[in-house]
Amino acid sequence: MTNEEAAHRKLAAILAADVVGYSRMMGTDEIGTLRRLKQLRRDVIDPTIDAYQGRLVKTTGDGLLVEFPSAVEAVTCAITLQHSLASRNETVARDKRIVYRLGINVGDIIIDGDDIFGDGVNIAARLEALCEPGGLCISGTAHNHVRDNVPVEFDDLGIQAVKNIARPVHIFGVSAEKISAIPAPATERRVSKIRFRKGRIRILGGVLFAVAIIAVVAGSGYWLIVRSPESTAPPQTGDLTPGDPKAPKTTRATIAVLPFASLSDEDSSKYFADGLTEDVISALGRFHDLSVISPSSVFAYKGKRPTPDEVGRDLKVRYVVEGSVRRSQQQVRVSVSLTDTAHGVLLWSDTYDSESGEILSLQDRITLNIAGSLANQVTSFELARSEAKPPTNLAAYDLVLQGRNLHSRARRDDNAQARTLFERATELDPNYAAAYVGLGWVDITAMTHGWTATPRAALDRAESYARKALELDDFSPGAHSLLGTVALYLGDYERALNELNRAIDINGSDTKAYGSLVAVRLWTGDIQGAIAAAELLIQLQPVMTPVDVFNLATAYLLADRGSDAVRILEQARDRNAINAFGNIILAAAYAQTGREAEAERQVEIVHRQFPVFSRQDFGSLQRDPRLRKKLANALEKAGL
Repeated sequence: MTNEEAAHRKLAAILAADVVGYSRMMGTDEIGTLRRLKQLRRDVIDPTIDAYQGRLVKTTGDGLLVEFPSAVEAVTCAITLQHSLASRNETVARDKRIVYRLGINVGDIIIDGDDIFGDGVNIAARLEALCEPGGLCISGTAHNHVRDNVPVEFDDLGIQAVKNIARPVHIFGVSAEKISAIPAPATERRVSKIRFRKGRIRILGGVLFAVAIIAVVAGSGYWLIVRSPESTAPPQTGDLTPGDPKAPKTTRATIAVLPFASLSDEDSSKYFADGLTEDVISALGRFHDLSVISPSSVFAYKGKRPTPDEVGRDLKVRYVVEGSVRRSQQQVRVSVSLTDTAHGVLLWSDTYDSESGEILSLQDRITLNIAGSLANQVTSFELARSEAKPPTNLAAYDLVLQGRNLHSRARRDDNAQARTLFERATELDPNYAAAYVGLGWVDITAMTHGWTATPRAALDRAESYARKALELDDFSPGAHSLLGTVALYLGDYERALNELNRAIDINGSDTKAYGSLVAVRLWTGDIQGAIAAAELLIQLQPVMTPVDVFNLATAYLLADRGSDAVRILEQARDRNAINAFGNIILAAAYAQTGREAEAERQVEIVHRQFPVFSRQDFGSLQRDPRLRKKLANALEKAGL
């Protein structure tokens, strides 16, 4: 059956919603905004939709698209939602309130699988865009269905032409003030019942998970200190001043997974241990209550034997995971331990013996047990989301681990070899999303390093690989991060933001997504947002890449924080991690801070690297003309 034959039509009521000022809120408090949004989804929005027989079709960052069997159910649900949200916002600071715009239309829609399309959907989206914050806009068609059936008096907003819709639409609206004056809907009791039922399910899920963890630990035969992390962990810090080096600016439990030691001599066992380390980091990163240090930072400890308290001080983490891998042709043994860095207390340890063919389930077992020891930090909701789609072929998994290892070296020959390994993995397991993500990053690396004569074709391939991976696993943070990075290079900043936020929503410790997010915010003129994202990236990846250093230094310069730009650029230069463009910003930062002699020496370095340097062409990605001019003036002041 073709896609056209599978699609069919029906009449439905469609509600479109999005959050007012979402990008601004994410820029100022990304973690807090996501946390509040998820809590509202769990406690208010999803139960209310269920209570009125709605079907959540999809989410797009802050947006929702919901299908209802009738206009009355849709409108009553919308009024109930806005009433409940307004009540909750009464105790929330104004700049942290999550306020929705809602639009409803009744029309013909095309159903294709779980998705819906057509003018019926498009008109609802246009109505939502026209709605005032906290209010509701409905089409004339919807109004005909509800005017005698709901106790709400709508204002006639007239007939208006809306974008990309052939015919004008008659629009009716109700303001936030009118909604607040309406008595709490009597049907809110239905929502309470839904919420109670879901709460029971969450509690039951938590109990079952606890039982499962106890069963695994009891059967292991290995020593375990039975002590709750909350009794040994240091008090969590609140928000600190940006840039304060004393403590992380997050209340999430911070954790570093040190490179698993390979106890075998073969090179294959070493890359296997490295790959398993990265997979455990990635899996733990899906838990939003954990802040996980990136692989690039922890691999600095490879081959060394630091104490947990040293790692805790260096990376400012509360917990350290250590492990070892012994691999033979027939068997794999993985030993893992979890230590509280503040008190040097071993919280948990275990050893896993597995046949080589069972290694695909081994990573999940390790991740679940680590999460079990931090169960007070992890909700059952996040546990459910931590399940990624694994490969069905062990050889494909092995090839992807080898490919990642080669790709991380950022050398042309290694990048080409990584491509070959990822391609072989897709041949062995055509449904393995991680292999396609690997291929996409190979193309991105080839493009950014100038290793291809056809950079646009490489970018197109990367986008194709990302979309293929998302078809196979929409919960793949790597695929969303890859697609967002492609959109960044294409200059489609809005799409890039949506995809990168989606990647971070799935994996709150995805450093590639954060790195690209910094660039998007920088070049769209959201300088404070870029700095906030970059400073959070530093917590996850204390050793920044040259590109990330350049982006943050540029943001500091444009925010008139030249001394901060000098600080991070000099640190990067001392590590030989400053790129040629970083030298340009360092010259401007020296000039901005009155260090003329150092600026002159830095300008000489730039002229050696770029004999025909033109400040007019530099920073052309910046969309804000005022910021482009400010950057040009800073370069001119430095003598460039």
